[in-house]
Amino acid sequence: MAAPKRKAPASHSISKPVDRPLFDDFLPHLIARLAYQLNIDLVEKLKREGINVTRWRILAVLAMGDGIAISDIIDRAMVQQSALSRALMRMEKENFVRRSLRRDDARCVEVYLTEKGRSLFNSLNIVVRRREQRLLEGFSPKQIEAAFALVRRLSRNMRT
Repeated sequence: MAAPKRKAPASHSISKPVDRPLFDDFLPHLIARLAYQLNIDLVEKLKREGINVTRWRILAVLAMGDGIAISDIIDRAMVQQSALSRALMRMEKENFVRRSLRRDDARCVEVYLTEKGRSLFNSLNIVVRRREQRLLEGFSPKQIEAAFALVRRLSRNMRT
């Protein structure tokens, strides 16, 4: 008696036509490519304003609230501590930020936006929000909400 035929295990990969670019069925590559495209576009726009991506990320984090600790800036701005220290020194000299020791813990340094820093953030935020609108062009509000939820979930999955 012949053994019953087994189904081949389901594959996670999607069969791709010959004309599909290499790695077009590999999600990490697609995410990296999108991030690269967004960064290239952002670098050009920020350069016109005389700022780099690291400094933009720092401004954006500090715009979330007053007195952000260095460790939180590192995490939220995705910047290494050495790069953050250099950027903050320069930004402090240019009067975009000020640093002070936390009142209840002198080991902790908090960073604040100055009025000049907040003004710079506000003008750059207009440019960045236009870029985000371009990215989301043609999507319904429901699709935009789903895209944000998907990206947040992917990020959470990578942290665990």
